Formats: sequence, structure tokens, C-alpha cells
Amino acid sequence: MKNVNKALSLTLTAFVSTAAVANDKNTNEFSFGGRVEAQSFLTDSVYNDEFTTRLHGQGKYQLNDAITAVGKLELESEIPSSSSDRSFSDYTRYAYAGVETAYGALTYGTQDNAVTYLTDFTDMAEVYSGYTNSNILASDDRAESTLLYSVTKGDVKFNASANLDENEKGGGVMLAYQLRPDVEVSAGYANTEATRYYSDSSEVYMLGARYTKDGFLLSGLVQKGTVFDDDFNAVDAFASYGFGDNTVSLSYNYLSADANENLDINFLAFEYGRYFGGVALYTGYKVALGSDTSASAGKNANADEFMLGARYSF
Repeated sequence: MKNVNKALSLTLTAFVSTAAVANDKNTNEFSFGGRVEAQSFLTDSVYNDEFTTRLHGQGKYQLNDAITAVGKLELESEIPSSSSDRSFSDYTRYAYAGVETAYGALTYGTQDNAVTYLTDFTDMAEVYSGYTNSNILASDDRAESTLLYSVTKGDVKFNASANLDENEKGGGVMLAYQLRPDVEVSAGYANTEATRYYSDSSEVYMLGARYTKDGFLLSGLVQKGTVFDDDFNAVDAFASYGFGDNTVSLSYNYLSADANENLDINFLAFEYGRYFGGVALYTGYKVALGSDTSASAGKNANADEFMLGARYSF
């Protein structure tokens, strides 16, 4: 995988180098940026904080009238708090390259899965959303060694992905339809095969919808399937309202597995954010709804928690 990431990085660099001598600014798009972010958490009277940085570069270069080359590289580094037993870590969030044509886009590398478009309906909070889809590789936000095909025709969008890593094979499909300018519905399916590391397979069926109008967003996601051959069902809901530089939101995350209670999630969270220029200041409170709401339960997703965060994007 390291060799693949290096090759993708060189591909992106080649795109950028080509852009430096390109004269047609209408067909080529290149951008660089990043962010620095600090977050602190008070979980069941236990304090924790972390600091992260991201750097990214992405671009498009028109090879001819029919084909446009695309690529993206995004790296993240995380510095945990001094009280944490974790060490400094960095990883590649995105590293992919591919082509766009009139028949859709085809890319390969570390990138979104097919159903990520659907799970993003409700994964819109600064912190407290997107918890229920991460147990299955093919439904997680991103995956390595992934081939993704995406096409949009009018009000219809279709994604299909294949996870080709030797130790984590799977894939998924997603279909979305824009019913009205303010209403979109979607359905998806994802599956991860049993491997030498995971003796049991996992799969999930998804249905989602979202409504957006005048700064108001209301969305929902329902999931049902098996995770490591254990039946589960999950519900996500998200609502937010933006006014001026401010946004308030309410999120609900629920997952119940039949046999593995360690996977269960059940909480309601409130967040407030203020955004001006490249600066974001936000805070939130998560209310655990399960029977064991202590951090010592081993899953902080089910503990009451207060959060503060600040981010600068450039």
C-alpha cells in the first residue's frame, strides 16, 4: 500500500507540474490547502484533548475533449493529549487518481466508498455524527485500495465501489434521486467478505433522505444487516439550522447488535458552531441514552460528554 500511495502522490505531483505550464485556466483546476484543529473533551469527569493537522492538494487536468485526469492527496497528523496512552500518528486520508468522462468518473486509491454519499446525509455534525456506519469496511467513510465509479445524470446519481485490499475485500452500490430541489432520497448496499483476519462477513442495507431549505437541514438514515455475522439495525437522524455565521444542530445515533453489545450506540447530541472566514469555533454536549453511560464502559460513544473545538482552514 505504501508503494501505491507513493505512485498516487507522484501522479498528483505530475498533474500540478503540468498545470504550471498550462494556458487554459478554464479546463484545469488545482488547489492546495489544509487545516489545524484543537478539540477537548470532558467525558464522565475524565478530560482529554487532541490536536490535528491536515494538508491536501487536488487537481483536474483536461487531457483531451473527452477525458479529464483527476487526483487528490490529503494527509493528517494527530497529536493526542499528554494523558493519553496513544502516541503521535499520521495517516493518509485520501490518495487517489483517475479520470472523468461524459460517462462518469473512475478513480482508484484511498478514497470514499460508494455509500459514503448516502451516509453523509446525516454525518454533518462537527463531532457527534457518523458513528453507526464505521464497523463495516465497505460502509465506512473511506477505504484503501478502492476502485470507485460515480456518474450523475440529471436528478439521478449512481456510485459503485470495490475494496480490493488483499486482507479487506468488499464493495457497495448507491443510488440517489433528487425528488425536488429541496428533497433527495437514496438507497445503498455494502458488503465486506470474510478474510483471514475477519472470520465472519458483514453486510448492510441502507435507506436515507434529506430535506434542505433556507439554511435548514433535516435528514435520516436507516440501516439493517449483519456485522461479523451478528444481526444489527441502526438509525441516524440529523437536524441543523444556519443563521448568519451561526449553526445549531441536533443529532441522534442508534445502533443495536443482537449478540455483541460492545457495538451498541445510543445517544443524542447538541452542537453550536460559529464560522467566520477560515475560523470555526464550536461546542457540544452528548447525552448517552443507554443503560451504562460511564466512560469506563469501554465505549466513549455511550458516555455523557462535553466538547469544545476550534479550527482554522487555509
